[in-house]
Amino acid sequence: MRARSRIFVVTWMLATAPALAFAQAESRTERVSFTDGHATVKGRIRGYGYVDYFFPAGAGESLSASLKTNSNSCYFNLLAPGETETAFFIGSIRGANYAGVAPTSGDYTARVYLMRSAARRRETANYALTIALGEKRAHDKKGADYADGLTGGPDYWEVAGVNAQDMLSLRAEPSTHAQIVGRLANGAVLRNLGCNYARGQRWCRVEGAGGSSLRGWVNGRYLREFAAHR
Repeated sequence: MRARSRIFVVTWMLATAPALAFAQAESRTERVSFTDGHATVKGRIRGYGYVDYFFPAGAGESLSASLKTNSNSCYFNLLAPGETETAFFIGSIRGANYAGVAPTSGDYTARVYLMRSAARRRETANYALTIALGEKRAHDKKGADYADGLTGGPDYWEVAGVNAQDMLSLRAEPSTHAQIVGRLANGAVLRNLGCNYARGQRWCRVEGAGGSSLRGWVNGRYLREFAAHR
């Protein structure tokens, strides 16, 4: 009996391995580059393959996304920062358009995929996904969770997501080519002075907390809300 079980397992693995490898090969991740808060990405998916598009958004910032495709089985989901499976917007249930407010700060994911029935048939789909980020807030009242910057967000940021052997560059201007005026390690707390988009990336103007003289711009993808100052 055990021998038969082993034969069954091996046979199942051999039968499914090509499909799993193919799906993995067709799936990919891509970081979205914005111009004035807008971005459109185009692509093509097949079968179980999918594409994860990463983009930063600040807490309270308006967020909209829409999908145009030549397939009735192609949709997109939206996942909040830190989530890998659970979506707060499911396109196959709610349609091809989303408009709302980012509940927290960090990297969001827009996942484009085919419904399982179409994936099993190895169907293909061409698509164009448009994402827009704005400066609206979740409500008009300024509270402790919001800074005075144009795009809102928390009063304080915490540096996070930088490689363990590296540090985040604090620059004089919102550009990777601007002068470096300081370096910040994971866990550094910064006061939020407002965020903007420059050259397709979200940059945030910050200053050191606790009376520090440090002031400059950092890449927003490495910032998250510092909850201790709510």
